[in-house]
Amino acid sequence: MDLLNINDITSILKQSSLSNVNILSWTVEDYSDQLIGYLGEHLSLTVVIEDKGNVRQVIYFIKCIPRLDEWKANYLRETKFFNKEYAMLNSLFKMFRDSDGLNKWRPKLLHIKEELFVFEDVTQSGYTMPNNLNTLNYEELKATVTALAKFHAQSYIYEERKSRELKRPYKIWEDYSEYLCEPSKGQSWRDTGMQAAIDFLKVFSEYRSKPNFKALIDEIVPKLFSSADELMKPSLKIRNVVIHRDIWSNNIFLKKLENNKMHALLIDYQTVLYSPPMLDLSSLIYFNTTKSFRSNYTKIIIEHYYDELSKELKLENIDIFSIVNIANMEELYKESLVFGMTQAALIVPIIAMTNERRKQYFTDPKSCYRINCVSRSQEFIELAKENMEYQRRVIELLDEIVERFVYPSTTANNFK
Repeated sequence: MDLLNINDITSILKQSSLSNVNILSWTVEDYSDQLIGYLGEHLSLTVVIEDKGNVRQVIYFIKCIPRLDEWKANYLRETKFFNKEYAMLNSLFKMFRDSDGLNKWRPKLLHIKEELFVFEDVTQSGYTMPNNLNTLNYEELKATVTALAKFHAQSYIYEERKSRELKRPYKIWEDYSEYLCEPSKGQSWRDTGMQAAIDFLKVFSEYRSKPNFKALIDEIVPKLFSSADELMKPSLKIRNVVIHRDIWSNNIFLKKLENNKMHALLIDYQTVLYSPPMLDLSSLIYFNTTKSFRSNYTKIIIEHYYDELSKELKLENIDIFSIVNIANMEELYKESLVFGMTQAALIVPIIAMTNERRKQYFTDPKSCYRINCVSRSQEFIELAKENMEYQRRVIELLDEIVERFVYPSTTANNFK
């Protein structure tokens, strides 16, 4: 069965400001021979049009439920991750402000069905996905944080607008709680990732020779993950926003502008939650930077986020002080670290893999099921023994967790 029909193609072109053209043909093919995402299928739509006598191609990006991998398709349906993104794109995000140019924070959605989304292909305008084997540099991270602040601002703006309309305090949770909580079906993925972090530490940690190390790790790390689970729930103390929760290299597009500044777009909203915003900032930083970078730049990045959020709210005549001040934000960031670091412990061992190894683990249904639902310890440990750069990146992160929460030190509990 064809994914798209002539009416769909006509609608997509209309959304692209291409109404008065002749559609000559269209084709759908794999977006890349690289593994772009781990669960959804990613395709490229090429439409050949005749526009004012000129024949040319227009290219779009498709994300859909896997057509040929039954296990992945069923997993996405059971966990409702795809359904989450559909609800956001088809409802809530339509009420968020979408801007063009430098104010843009996500690619434009052009067509949507429950199990298929069509977006503009931002690579056609010069955006590229960062190399997952590298961390982000300062300008790349700043640009990504700018996009994050613009995204978060939309939650505050929408809630303020609805509160005025209803003449009472309104929270997004009222209408979207079904989609903005953690699905119970996804818990096995977190459990296997946590156990992999524990097993990795027992083999590679520089602290593994300390007395009672294994017992302490077995006791403390699960408690940290339980604390992180609690933090993912809506806070009763501070304003929540729709958080992305998964801002690593595969969900970021970057473009260097003519003034040499970077601009970033965020993609893939299938793991969104309604939670404190600093969960996004801390996890973004721990996914995409080194320990040295965090030591030198975290305070600056928090201030940059605050400034960008303030600018975005000011456009809607919202005073940021009515939501948070910079001193409180720094404290909230520190409180979010248990989430940011444990979330990175789940994600970084996957981020840091070579494309070849990622394809090996995540394109085979049996392997994918094992890693997501049974155990991934053996795979990560074997890879670390083969690849010292992989081992270095993963253990640097995991040992920072040890330094902060197992053997607390003054330096581990502060950022500059």
